[in-house]
Amino acid sequence: MTTALIYILPFLSGVLLAIGVLWIKLPFFKLAKRSVALLNTLVSDLGEDEKFTAVNAQVFKTTGTLFLVLGRSVVVVCLSAAIYTGMFSLIFENTLSSGIRMAVLAVGSIIPFLIPRKSTSDYSDLSQLFHHLILDHYHLGKRLLARQIKDTEVNSGYTGRFSRVLVTGLARSGTTALTKELEKRGPFASLDYSNMPFLLAPRLWAKIYRPKQTENKERAHGDGVKVGLASVEALEEYFFKVMMQDRYILDHGLEKHVLSEEENALYRKYQNSISGADHVYLAKNNNAITRLPSLIKHNPDLVVFVMVRDPLQHAYSLMIQHQKFLAKQEKDPFITNYMNWLGHHEFGANQRPFLLHEGEQELHKGDPNTIAYWLKRWVSYYTYVQQFETAHLLSYEAYAKDPASTLHCIAQATFIDLDTAELALFPKKDVSLDKTGSALESAAYKLYSKLIGQCRNVRL
Repeated sequence: MTTALIYILPFLSGVLLAIGVLWIKLPFFKLAKRSVALLNTLVSDLGEDEKFTAVNAQVFKTTGTLFLVLGRSVVVVCLSAAIYTGMFSLIFENTLSSGIRMAVLAVGSIIPFLIPRKSTSDYSDLSQLFHHLILDHYHLGKRLLARQIKDTEVNSGYTGRFSRVLVTGLARSGTTALTKELEKRGPFASLDYSNMPFLLAPRLWAKIYRPKQTENKERAHGDGVKVGLASVEALEEYFFKVMMQDRYILDHGLEKHVLSEEENALYRKYQNSISGADHVYLAKNNNAITRLPSLIKHNPDLVVFVMVRDPLQHAYSLMIQHQKFLAKQEKDPFITNYMNWLGHHEFGANQRPFLLHEGEQELHKGDPNTIAYWLKRWVSYYTYVQQFETAHLLSYEAYAKDPASTLHCIAQATFIDLDTAELALFPKKDVSLDKTGSALESAAYKLYSKLIGQCRNVRL
């Protein structure tokens, strides 16, 4: 028994030390967040009096959390040291060398970290903290953006007729699949998952982080689309969130807004800093509908493609995705944070409609577990789309059946050569759904027939 105690005490000291580290982790993470929040306030463009008040508030919070971390650290160190030195010395005298005691303590300090803990997220705690530190702070984001666009011109050096391509549409209309295919087959450049979380400074982040460029994981939608760190995605929306301080994101929906010439010039610099002089900037952004008139007005070198899908199939897909993401977000709240950062409010816990017409606050009401709820969204969105005569409408169903023809249409519209060799069919099949004959359904299909009739090879 005595021999066992000689080893048990330093072992317990190590275990206690490790448990103490885990006990300190949460307040330490909070301290990191509050420290960066303080820095964010210091670099903000607030007025002098407003900044002074905000800084004082942040200092108070940061100091309080710092004392909490220090207090817990003192408790852990003192208890661990008491067991390691004080109690050991009282019971045993020079029976173990300091080297052996340290080795036993080290083993004990590892054990708590080896105990498996059920993870509810694909992102580690450190990764989640890192995302919060970068993406929660818009003023720091602006500083990063300033570094990203330094020495970048408003106009790109691309010699083609069009230097910007936008793929948009209501979520679940095939925009991701089309954008991924375009990026592989033409002179395009875009943001991708490897740029997270430094979305406003991808060039700086690329110097530090060089991941494997593979696409071997099915995305969270569960729709068969493979993604990886090389996959382009709707990541540019964070730029607009920072630039406009989320002013267009309301509790009941995303409202239309106008980009000024200055804001658009900043956007063009951001685009050019990503595409360079030799590539076409490619954006997949379903939220672009909220500012599309400004984008078309200020950017004559922009080509817009809007995906259109059968309304009943589309509404059903939106409903299913909403239910899937609600379940995922209940298990992993970080998914909600992630989607909010990227402005993804199409479905899930924080879903919001596009407010494209007067009095559309009602779109946020109703039962999202019904197809009718999403069909109203479809009608609202594509009724608004009709006004954009220069936008090219592309059929989701046509793309699924014959992707080469769709890419040929895009090549004609953009004057960009696209490689259409070995194109795989889009792996998506319609679900058998019974039509109800309701007025809403009839209105949706009447609009759909009109839009499909306008889907054309090219409109210049």
